Amino acid sequence: MASYLILTPPGAAADDERARFVADGFSWPAFFFPALWLIAKRAWLLGIPVAVLQILLISFSTLPGGFVPALLMHLALSLLVSLEGPLVIAGLLSAKDWTLRRIVPARDLATAERIYYSTATAHSKNATPLRSVEWSGTERTENSTGPDFFESYGER
Repeated sequence: MASYLILTPPGAAADDERARFVADGFSWPAFFFPALWLIAKRAWLLGIPVAVLQILLISFSTLPGGFVPALLMHLALSLLVSLEGPLVIAGLLSAKDWTLRRIVPARDLATAERIYYSTATAHSKNATPLRSVEWSGTERTENSTGPDFFESYGER
């Protein structure tokens, strides 16, 4: 089951139809076409260098002994874009003052839209901007002696 980050444009209401649903998970199109996927998502400053890197890797693969290293680097690049690309897109939207309204776990986009729009007005007051969180160890309890590898953070 995937999670969908729902972002709305600056100043828009929670039930605005321009809301963007960004799937937080592996993206197959981004894996097979990393540069084109980034450019199609309007991440120009990332898509163009990825395209140049892909072209360089293709030219490097024609050299003697360069095929396997070029293939491994291309697979690593594809994995990086397909795993982190959706969150980069959400980060770029938040940099343009889009508001993170809600995170909805759903099987597909249609289900996520139904869940979100059925409760959009109720959650409109809880909107928070998507910003980076600073993780500091200052909020630890006094009984804590070492790293807590199994903290639940309020989850089940």
